[in-house]
Amino acid sequence: MHCVEQMRVGLHKPLEQLLDLHALRSMWFMVNMQLKEVNMQLKESIYNIRIGLLGGKCLLFNSLSRGLCLLESDEVEILDRISDSYSRQNKLVHQLLGQGFVLPVSVDELAVVKKKYDAHRYDSGAVTLTVCPTLACNFGCDYCFQGADKSVQKMSVEVQDGIIQLYHRLLEQLPGLHTLRSTWYGGEPLLKPDIIYNLADRLIETNKSRNINYTASMISNGSRMTRSIAEKLYSRGLRSVQITLDGAREDHDSRRHYLSKKGSYDTIVSNMKEWIYEFPIQVDLRVNIDERNKDGVKSLIDDLVAEGLSNLPNLKMYFAPVESVTLGCHAVADKMIKKMQYGQLESDLLRYAFENGLADLPYPPYFMGVCSALRPYDFIVVPNGDVHKCWDTVSFPNKRIGSVFEMDALFQNKSPLQQQWEQFNPFDNSTCRSCKILPNCSSFCAHKFVHASDTLGEAALPCPSLKYSINEKIILRAEKEGFITKDDYSPDAIRTNPLALCSEVFVKEKYLRDVEYAYS
Repeated sequence: MHCVEQMRVGLHKPLEQLLDLHALRSMWFMVNMQLKEVNMQLKESIYNIRIGLLGGKCLLFNSLSRGLCLLESDEVEILDRISDSYSRQNKLVHQLLGQGFVLPVSVDELAVVKKKYDAHRYDSGAVTLTVCPTLACNFGCDYCFQGADKSVQKMSVEVQDGIIQLYHRLLEQLPGLHTLRSTWYGGEPLLKPDIIYNLADRLIETNKSRNINYTASMISNGSRMTRSIAEKLYSRGLRSVQITLDGAREDHDSRRHYLSKKGSYDTIVSNMKEWIYEFPIQVDLRVNIDERNKDGVKSLIDDLVAEGLSNLPNLKMYFAPVESVTLGCHAVADKMIKKMQYGQLESDLLRYAFENGLADLPYPPYFMGVCSALRPYDFIVVPNGDVHKCWDTVSFPNKRIGSVFEMDALFQNKSPLQQQWEQFNPFDNSTCRSCKILPNCSSFCAHKFVHASDTLGEAALPCPSLKYSINEKIILRAEKEGFITKDDYSPDAIRTNPLALCSEVFVKEKYLRDVEYAYS
């Protein structure tokens, strides 16, 4: 019997790097207790994803352990018969057990995922405060989920004081707090940089006396992030920024232009080149994709290479579909790409971006769905002092959960909407609960559940692009790490089938009926 060798199990990484052993300790403890039996009844993990290769071989990925291995055809046959009684002294079985591909029949994997999810979502050692100095923007993007009619109100000194008071309240509420993450958001936050500087200085000063770690990130269109501003932000803890380019110059300028209709591409690229080589601020370069620009994204990659922006440690690009997720962007619903088509496009673009030094190899992360909206002590404050839970709601006052001027309501007499965010749980949804990528996805976007009635078209499907491209992404990683070649698989045969990952399809109308019944 040809067994999987140690370095092939998990491809290139040692076992302790591939597995989050601390987080999965409860499961491995149960497994190890039962490994004392030489023979035991085993089962294949419900989170295994098999990707068939030529010659009967397969890549095997487990979304819970995040283990990855290459099995020969005879080893696949052993996995197929794993419910038979196998000795743990069998080398292959022992290795499959060690990475969570097979388990004793008594292990409840869903309970393990739930425990890990809860630990991540309810970790009170770190909080994120998102601040919108203004909701105004100097761009006129037709797909903006905040809509075109944005408030131009500037955050007052009183609201800034309220944010500091909110943070002090969090310090009282969370004695074990060790990390504060602030996110500067808008609108375009750099329309009001002085507010950012002032609040950052006050938060940093508060943290110094308490030995609390501080780091900041920002969502910006990049048009005002010059070297001078980057230096001031870096000195105030900024370590990452999301900047968007929606294609090469022509495509980008046709959709992400100034309010005057003037193009912004050259300004953004020029600004980045002023500081990106000097300050280690991580740039997450986002590309929003719909039917109008999908064919020009590779030209953007070529242009960035020509500009000297490839193979930098602090610039990586990623891709996102344009979706009609709020009332503010329903006008572009007919421009969206179908999810299956987008998943295939994204995996192709990731390959091209990696080959050109502009993206890392993809690998499914844990719990993409755990964001500030679901973490009970993360808050978003807009210019008038209203508090929100989700980035997608900041331009809609009726979706506020409270105010910095009504502090007790945020912590005690919580509003019905705040309670709805807190009560949302992916394990209550049958579609999510049955899905093989639940440990990676965890419902992905709670906004699409809590405000499901605002979504239009396929934006109503909360599933991430991973559900439509996971096979291609795993193949890409294995291929580029040298464990398989293009001769080992047929592109058509390995294509992701979302119906193989989930036992049912999410239906918005059914979900809305269930929610209405639950709250009636």
